[in-house]
Amino acid sequence: GKIMQYKFDLCYTADPQPFSRKSGKEMLQYAVGGLLYMPASNTKIAEKIISGEYYYVKSMVLDLEDALGDDLVQYGIKTIAQTIQTLAKAVESGKLSDDDIPLIFIRIRSAGQMTSVAKVLGSTVRYITGFNIPKFDCLNCDRYVEEFIKLPQHLYVMPIIENKQALYQQLRMPNLLAVYDCLNELSGQVLNIRVGGADFCSVLGVRRGISDTIYDIGAVRSALEDIINVFGRSYVVSGPVWEYFRDKNSPDDVAWQIGLQTELKKDKLNGFIGKTCIHPSQLPIVQQSLIVNHSDYREAISILGMNENTVGVAKSVSGNRMNEVKTHTNWARKIVGLASVYGTVADEHRSV
Repeated sequence: GKIMQYKFDLCYTADPQPFSRKSGKEMLQYAVGGLLYMPASNTKIAEKIISGEYYYVKSMVLDLEDALGDDLVQYGIKTIAQTIQTLAKAVESGKLSDDDIPLIFIRIRSAGQMTSVAKVLGSTVRYITGFNIPKFDCLNCDRYVEEFIKLPQHLYVMPIIENKQALYQQLRMPNLLAVYDCLNELSGQVLNIRVGGADFCSVLGVRRGISDTIYDIGAVRSALEDIINVFGRSYVVSGPVWEYFRDKNSPDDVAWQIGLQTELKKDKLNGFIGKTCIHPSQLPIVQQSLIVNHSDYREAISILGMNENTVGVAKSVSGNRMNEVKTHTNWARKIVGLASVYGTVADEHRSV
């Protein structure tokens, strides 16, 4: 089989590069892209990956937290083990290429669970990419970090910042700074910082409508801005979940899609990359939004090609934008990283 690749029926000016869970953080932090959440108790996942039905799912979470009732957690862990074992057998028998296994993450619900899941998986733990940790804050981060550093070294972690410690103004900044410091110890294994838009809204008792974005809810926007401010310089921070998706009974209703595209534009403008997804219909829209404009790519290459000894300011490739080495280097690195995973297209071919 072919190594996984994000590829649409578009006229690419630079092709997306293939990747697998072994590609290294520089690439994988962008490749997570649209991350599809699925209940850990779903027993059909392995067969859909093997049959190719899930060809468009490049990264997924098997969720032991919100998606399962308390009494189903052990069943969920057992089902995860069966899912991963089925994939392992398919690889060993030649039915499935190892590189066609999506990036698989497991969202735990409490301390100690990363250890117990890794133990149940045994040698098949090598087929998963890492763990998502919910409600990650200054009160529990030390425990989680201590637990994670004892796990197999190939794994990544994605902390989710989503509770009132990060939402309430009077608690927020001490909490975010403590979490940032705590993660320093394993920064090379932190693939993304994730945010919980739905959880923030839940604390406030509000919801956004289909034509609103998360940025229209002032208190949530304020929390998201501070999260980007603290973590955005060191990590890829992914965008919050969009609650609406395609209704198979009303296929012509595209309000959900327009709303998602609007929010993705605001995500990008605010520095968020990728998005938590709760329905497969959201994935292509999120992935397509990450394809890079070729003019941006050329400018990024030109900025990164400069050095301290050359002129530090230059007219952009397109001729209408100033590029400054020191000012735009972080932007340029991000653009080149995204282009390596999603490719580039001429500006007029972009949909988001």
